[in-house]
Amino acid sequence: MDTNFIKAHELIVEARAAMRRGEKASAWKMAEQAVSLAPEMEDAWLVLAASDPNPQDALAYAQKALEINPSSTRARRGVEWATGQLDQVEASGETVVAAPNFESKPEEFQPAAKSRNRKLIFAALFLGLLTCAVLAFAGYSAVTHPAFASILNLTAAPTQEDLWASVVVPKVSVTPIEASAFAQQVEDTLTALPEATAVLTKKIKPTAESTRAPTEVPGEEPTYAPEATETPGAMVMEIVDDTPTSEYVAPKPSAPLPDIASSGDGVRWIDVDLTNQSVYAYEGDVVVNSFVVSTGTWLTPTVTGQYKIYVKYRSSKMSGPGYYLPDVPYIMYFYKGYGLHGTYWHNNFGTPMSHGCVNLRTEEAAWLYNWASVGTLVNVHY
Repeated sequence: MDTNFIKAHELIVEARAAMRRGEKASAWKMAEQAVSLAPEMEDAWLVLAASDPNPQDALAYAQKALEINPSSTRARRGVEWATGQLDQVEASGETVVAAPNFESKPEEFQPAAKSRNRKLIFAALFLGLLTCAVLAFAGYSAVTHPAFASILNLTAAPTQEDLWASVVVPKVSVTPIEASAFAQQVEDTLTALPEATAVLTKKIKPTAESTRAPTEVPGEEPTYAPEATETPGAMVMEIVDDTPTSEYVAPKPSAPLPDIASSGDGVRWIDVDLTNQSVYAYEGDVVVNSFVVSTGTWLTPTVTGQYKIYVKYRSSKMSGPGYYLPDVPYIMYFYKGYGLHGTYWHNNFGTPMSHGCVNLRTEEAAWLYNWASVGTLVNVHY
């Protein structure tokens, strides 16, 4: 693992802490630095999506994370969340504009803002031209109107005799209304008012069906979207610990158990479920412990098949193309350079993260290390 990746991961940890403090601008800046150091880090794009106040840009970041890891459940949920936020804002009729402290966002994720700016400029120009046209027409009408013309034409000022003229004023005709008829009209008007008010209220009041429920918030740390309210467009985000799912319940293995499991003799063996990112410790056909892990990514997948642990190290270094990890704890190799071991450089368990090994939390790797022995079967499958 190269130094850039380690530095990017440290930035993401700090960004999530900033999100928990409500400092989204700081979180966004740190996530941006992480992306520049490790552009293929899914978590950096998800933190960008979670901290960006612009739903359109947040959607673009979440889609980038899904592009990096198409099988990521968190990235998929991030896209769903950002889409829900964008739909809420559009339904409320609000103008989406990024906050001033987000001016340094990457150029490729500002098309929506540029489009809005162009529209605003065109609208301002149109209104300016329209105002000038109205003022010009008003000025022309004022000058050509006889009354204004008589005021402006000082050389043709009227004489005293011209100021008066006989005018016939028609007499106003008033039809009397009987008191009873007038009272009936008032009563009819008052009777119709509640119905009109009810119709207007029905048309104006938003309904529960018109508000779209938000989805879960993306990010390595779990984020939960707010409950749907009667006011569309309200966006709330909270960063809490662990994963963006509900309380973890270990899934059942997705493949048939090997023959050793059907013997019922209590022989110890390890099952690695790549589909569910889980490891199970078996004694015969009984699960005695289970763990959420991180296996190889789609670029560096974990091997599948049945192997046996051939060597164990309490602590050792691990290195390869682009990474160097000193003092990796509780290593158990089962095939060439593939092994199960403890992990101190990330806490993103449940998501493929490794170069092919099976990453466990250090304390859980210690339990498995002390429980298994050289020769223990390791069954790896999807």
